[in-house]
Amino acid sequence: MKYFGKTYLVVNLLIYAAIGVAAFVRPEQLAAGIDLGFLAPTAVPEFLATFGGFMLAIAAALAIALSIRQHRRVAYASLVLAYLGFACGRLYGMLMISGVDWRNSVFLALELLLLVWGIFCYRETRWLPLEYGH
Repeated sequence: MKYFGKTYLVVNLLIYAAIGVAAFVRPEQLAAGIDLGFLAPTAVPEFLATFGGFMLAIAAALAIALSIRQHRRVAYASLVLAYLGFACGRLYGMLMISGVDWRNSVFLALELLLLVWGIFCYRETRWLPLEYGH
């Protein structure tokens, strides 16, 4: 059964690239969209490092995984761990700190969807022979 691994990587590449570009083009708008405020002068570089540079680096790594098949399994595993971390952190924050709201609920649902999809993609590559990608 196929789980559309390349599609999964493309979707993630587009998500991370879009966030990265948006952070550099309009940092104030992106921050306001997720209710973050720049309360100190050092906040903008930190925001750009995390939401700009790091997201674009992830997109570049996904582009490499798309072009070199043997790296896809590691890309799936990395994304699964990332979405597990996002979902756990978000759920903890919603239950213990901020309460449940529509925006965090939508993000949590997307993170869980991408987590499960990534697990299926990873499991699909697990059964491939060692020559996979050569």
